[in-house]
Amino acid sequence: MRGLLTALAGVVLGTCLLHSGAQADAKVRIGFPVQIHTANMMVLQEHAKKHGVELDVAVMRGYPSIQLALMTDQLDLAVLGFVNVGLMEEQRFSNYKVIAGVFSGAQSLTLRTGVTANAWTDLEGKKIGTAPNTYADLLFKSSAKLGGADLSKINFVSFAPPGGTPVMVAMRSGDIDGFVFWEPNNAEAALTKIGTYSRLDLGANPTKHINAALAVNADFAAKNRKAVGAVIKALVESTDTLNANPRLFAEVAQKGTGSSPDVVAEAIPHGRLEYLLHQKEAKALMQMIHEAGITKIDATPAIDRVFDYAFLSEATGKSRRELGGE
Repeated sequence: MRGLLTALAGVVLGTCLLHSGAQADAKVRIGFPVQIHTANMMVLQEHAKKHGVELDVAVMRGYPSIQLALMTDQLDLAVLGFVNVGLMEEQRFSNYKVIAGVFSGAQSLTLRTGVTANAWTDLEGKKIGTAPNTYADLLFKSSAKLGGADLSKINFVSFAPPGGTPVMVAMRSGDIDGFVFWEPNNAEAALTKIGTYSRLDLGANPTKHINAALAVNADFAAKNRKAVGAVIKALVESTDTLNANPRLFAEVAQKGTGSSPDVVAEAIPHGRLEYLLHQKEAKALMQMIHEAGITKIDATPAIDRVFDYAFLSEATGKSRRELGGE
């Protein structure tokens, strides 16, 4: 942990300093999880400085805690799973807008070496490690149920905190038959030969495995449009820069997560950095988690209300449709 925090200190933690002569329109409190595919967020402060924005960065563990921080006004902007739209709507929280994507994919079902599953129903009777109520957990359960599996027949083993050494030990000992987590857990299992990426793809459905988005407090956005617009410009720049330079992407991810170069190289192809807002796929996700019983309400109509393409359009010069809108 100390090594990780040391690495993060030079990459994402702390409050961003302004270039001399630049003046921020407002201090922007932003929170995100540290994962290989949030590398574009790790260098966001470097790009935000160019636009005169001061970022107060909070590195947080998991979407549930970040959602709570946004809902309780502890953050102005937050990196959340698209699934959190449904969860917030269910809790009748509406003071937010979704203004950009962050990344897609990067979470998988990994099965212990020697364990096979050609269909979701093949997981019945098996022990699967998860972190309850995380996006990976919810997407897996939705996919499995819609794929015909009886969730009551899958033995779920909870890990808190999620991933890491306890999961790998459980895999080696045979205490679990597989796990559903995000990178770099899956890559670590693959490289150490204790597990393999399952052919059961969490994104092989109409959601196309959209994962993380940038949400903003709606009141904050209305009062600080210039500052929020500058953050989106910085996100577009950081994403484009890392996508154009795979070596830099890997270097940033390695420093930010503390993972080895081999693990980062294995993990990167299983996700993608992108700022597009996939409207149709988000609606499919809302319907999917509702049909699977994850949410009691169908939050599909909320997508049209909370997706705001204005900042992305201004930052890129592209139309709503070019940015993933319907």
